[in-house]
Amino acid sequence: MGYTIDMSYRLACCLISPVMTLSGCDSPPPDHVTSPHASRPTLHAFAIGSQFDPAVAGAICGRVIWDGEIPRPPLFQVWSIQSAPDGSREKRLEPNPNAPVIDAKTRGVANAVVFLREVDLAESKPWSYPPVRIEMRGRQFHILQGDADSRIGFVRRGDSLEMVSRESVFHSLHAAGAAFFTLPFPDPDDPGSRQLTNKGVVELTSAAGYYAMRAYLFVDDHPYYTMTDAEGRFSLEQVPPGNYEMVCWMPNWQKQSHERDPETAVISRWFFLPAATQIQHVTVHPKETLERSFQFSTRSFHRSGEGQ
Repeated sequence: MGYTIDMSYRLACCLISPVMTLSGCDSPPPDHVTSPHASRPTLHAFAIGSQFDPAVAGAICGRVIWDGEIPRPPLFQVWSIQSAPDGSREKRLEPNPNAPVIDAKTRGVANAVVFLREVDLAESKPWSYPPVRIEMRGRQFHILQGDADSRIGFVRRGDSLEMVSRESVFHSLHAAGAAFFTLPFPDPDDPGSRQLTNKGVVELTSAAGYYAMRAYLFVDDHPYYTMTDAEGRFSLEQVPPGNYEMVCWMPNWQKQSHERDPETAVISRWFFLPAATQIQHVTVHPKETLERSFQFSTRSFHRSGEGQ
């Protein structure tokens, strides 16, 4: 539509964002996406998986089920910070990015994240996920990992991810939680990258006013992470024998607060309540396949989650 970024805003983003990224002088990341293990040092690469034995490994499989009425969050009305030559601003209706995806027939919950804690890294299987690339297009984040295109990605701690805008409009990507930076993308197809060095959940949002854009990265040393399929099924394979915390994580679609652009008074940022998490303690015996399930309802999202 020929929209261009307001020059004052573009200049501010280009001048301020790199300073914020280097000095950390922006506001602190939200509590619900920080990790208590963020400062834990990474083991030397040769130690991770050095004692993994696939002959005795087990598995954990199961489903994530929804109980009760299926929520139908309303659409967001998003006003762009872009201005057309006639001074008008683009207005879009966008779906709530954290709305749960539930199969009405099977009650299965898609895209829930299931992962393990307390993994002995020496006994862990090697990292098995391809690198992550983040594309901004259609005013949405696309987390591309192998053949997957979703709003969730799994990153090995210490690895870098590539980010790129595929649109001619101005984008700015903000990361909070286990990583904290802001990168402007004034031009399409001009990639940037960041190394992720802390364990935890990284929440990705737009710093260019597209507050319906949201995605999440899980950063860890081990690959025992997965997402549920369209029927809510999940499987964690090649799990070494041992005792674990198994966590099911879902982002919250309910509003906590918002911020407005001081010049236009339109909403520029939207903050959700903490993610909903459930934890089960499991013991995997040699060559054993466990079956476990999680059940969520709307009530689950009124409680404070504990992040990762």
